Amino acid sequence: MVERSRIAVVGASARAAAFSLLRQGHAVVAADLFADADLRRVCDVEQVTNYPHGLAEWLSRTKCDEWLYTGALENYPDLVDRMAALRPLRGSAGSMLRAVRDPLLLQIALTSVGLNFPETHLCHGQPPGSGDWLHKTGQGASGSGVSELDPSSLSTQGYWQRRVPGLSGSAMFLASDPSCSLLGITRQLVGETWTGARQFQYAGTLSPWRLPEAGVAELVRMGEFLMQEFKLSGPFGVDFIYDDSHVWPVEVNPRTSAAAEVVERVTSTHACAGKAVLYAKRPLAISRDISEGLLHRAGSIENPELADIPNTDTQIATGEPILTVLADGDCLAEVEENLRERVARLESELYVTMVL
Repeated sequence: MVERSRIAVVGASARAAAFSLLRQGHAVVAADLFADADLRRVCDVEQVTNYPHGLAEWLSRTKCDEWLYTGALENYPDLVDRMAALRPLRGSAGSMLRAVRDPLLLQIALTSVGLNFPETHLCHGQPPGSGDWLHKTGQGASGSGVSELDPSSLSTQGYWQRRVPGLSGSAMFLASDPSCSLLGITRQLVGETWTGARQFQYAGTLSPWRLPEAGVAELVRMGEFLMQEFKLSGPFGVDFIYDDSHVWPVEVNPRTSAAAEVVERVTSTHACAGKAVLYAKRPLAISRDISEGLLHRAGSIENPELADIPNTDTQIATGEPILTVLADGDCLAEVEENLRERVARLESELYVTMVL
């Protein structure tokens, strides 16, 4: 029998990556901001309140063969390097993060080989120019740190990026030099009000998104170039906009992505699959009955229906994530319809049960 590794998973939310590793037969330990109930029942997990820097102390006292990070640890390259000195890292080191997370370097690199990237400038307190622009802090995750240009309050921090009209997507790659595999292409749900998400906030994933052949070819070339140029290792994702003709990358996430579990779900058993993140539309207090009831309906690691189940006595503020809903279907439209129905049903149960 092949001996499987004991892998530590860290980040703001470790559940999806931990479930994926468990499905592969690995032993898993985890640390994140939530230590959700469904993760607690399948592996050792610790809730880290001093996030993200408390993760290093946790890793220093945790036995594991390797460790990997999820979002948004890519925004802390110094911390990643410090933790890589403690335990072997499965993924991209800090030096790679500093480069590939810099939108100005990405712009130069991609456009120099004929690939697209939205016009991007550092903020300097002046309007970026005519047209439609977004302000990005460069320190967020899942769409946080992104806002529309406000001419009355021009920032001197972050950068301006010209908005590209089109549909949001994500491509998942596996870098193993000299090859880079395109594992899946997904439609991203962004700012969907039916999930409670804010504008630009990540709200879910639908898979597979069947782009035209030319769009797929652009992504394949882009992934291979990014791996070679930035020395990426392991899984990474590229968030992009598709404008009906071309792919416009807007961000590279050099780690396992939020889309990974949906791509895996399609690969294993389903024609199409998706997930939606349900955000609180008003403050919620999770009782024991609610937590245990959700956990009972969560399903298995192999085929979850609900995930990221909040623990008993969790206090959830307006705008914070409550849990993740998963669904399947014969096409993306059916998957989205199923997700909408499940989200609406859950909201009616949660808000009625928790009324004052």
